[in-house]
Amino acid sequence: MPMARPKTYDREEAIRNACEAFWEHGYQALGVRELETLTGLSKTAIRSEFGGKEGLYLEALALYSDAAISSVLAPLKEGGMSQIIDFLEGLVDQGSITSSPWGCLVVNTGIENARIQSDKLHAATQSYWDALESHFAQALDNACARHEIAPDTDTAALAKGLVTAVMGVHAKNRSARAQTGGHALVALMVTYLDSLRTV
Repeated sequence: MPMARPKTYDREEAIRNACEAFWEHGYQALGVRELETLTGLSKTAIRSEFGGKEGLYLEALALYSDAAISSVLAPLKEGGMSQIIDFLEGLVDQGSITSSPWGCLVVNTGIENARIQSDKLHAATQSYWDALESHFAQALDNACARHEIAPDTDTAALAKGLVTAVMGVHAKNRSARAQTGGHALVALMVTYLDSLRTV
């Protein structure tokens, strides 16, 4: 029985490279040949190790989402209005890890998936937006409890609105090819949030 060929690549590094490639170029624009060049993976490895291009994309998207949820969203859980505003301003801050001229990989995926119609891609993106909405809602509930905003504020509706605004900021960043493309929308949201403050 012939021995299996040893892997000639680092799986985690390959997924990180794939994440960067898909984030910059998109899902549909990248063919397998381009992925081979950008990730260091062979066509055979993409198929056998990841189940094909979509499988590799899902791994890259999971890496991106998990990193955002564990580090970027974490301050919202115990935070309040200031942490929400910090998060929003970070979307257009050139020194922030949440800002990028490529926009947001999750937003980009949702836009592309309107044409692709992949249930797996939809589930992956929705999971991220659900997490973001949950973190916003928690921060808003904290703000109510601390009397930063009125106790009768509809935090669930506001959390949904903030998620929609975040999508818009990332889309604007990508269309402008600048990390600050969505600055006007962020400024508008910050002004609105400040108007809700009671202290």
